[in-house]
Amino acid sequence: MPFARISEERGGRLIDEAALITAGVALFTICNPIGTIPVFLSVTAGIPIAKQRRIALMTGAGVFAVLAVSLLLGSFILQFFGIGVPALKIAGFLFVASIAWAMMTKTGSILPEQQGGNPAIVPLAMPVVAGPGAIALVIAFAKDNPAFTDYLWGLLIILISAVATAVVFFFAPYLAKAFGAAGMNIFQKLFGLILLAICVDQILTAMPGIWPGLGAAS
Repeated sequence: MPFARISEERGGRLIDEAALITAGVALFTICNPIGTIPVFLSVTAGIPIAKQRRIALMTGAGVFAVLAVSLLLGSFILQFFGIGVPALKIAGFLFVASIAWAMMTKTGSILPEQQGGNPAIVPLAMPVVAGPGAIALVIAFAKDNPAFTDYLWGLLIILISAVATAVVFFFAPYLAKAFGAAGMNIFQKLFGLILLAICVDQILTAMPGIWPGLGAAS
C-alpha cells in the first residue's frame, strides 16, 4: 500500500518515524504541486500577482480541506453513493485530462472567460492537486489505519502537503517572469502533454477495477 501503517503504540507512544516520512513523501508526490505549476499559471493567466498569491494560499487551504474530509469521511461518502475508488479515479482523471488538453490547445487562461469564480478550489485544489489519486490514497489509509492516533498523523501529513502546495504556487509567478511569455507557452504545452499522458495511464490502470476482463486481457 502507498500509505503503509505509520504508527504503532508501545506504552502509549508512537514510533516509526521513517514510515511517517515515507507516507508524507508519497502524498506529496501524488499531489505533485511542482509538476502542476503550469496548470496554476495557466488558470491564473492575466491575474495580478497579488491575487495570484492569494489564490495560491487559498489553494493550499482547499487541498487540506479536501484531503482531510476524504480521510475522515471519504469511505462513508463513497459507500453512501455506491461509488467505488476506480470510478472515482476515472471520473477525476477525465476532468484533469480536459484541463491538460486545454493547456495544449489554448493560449492564456484555460478556464472559460465567462467564469468569474475563484479557481482556487476548482480546478486547482480539486482535482488538479488533491486529485483522485490523492483522495484514494487517504481513503485507503483511513481504512487500513482506523486508530485515532493514526488519523492525527494522517491530518499532519495532509497539512504538510497543503502548506508545501501553497508555497510552490505562491512563488510560481516568479517562474513565469523568468521564462517570459514564449518560454511559459512552451512550458505549458509540454507539461500539458505530460499531464494528459498521466491521466490516460491512470484511467487505463483503474479500468480493470470496473471491468476485470480488461486486466486479464492485458
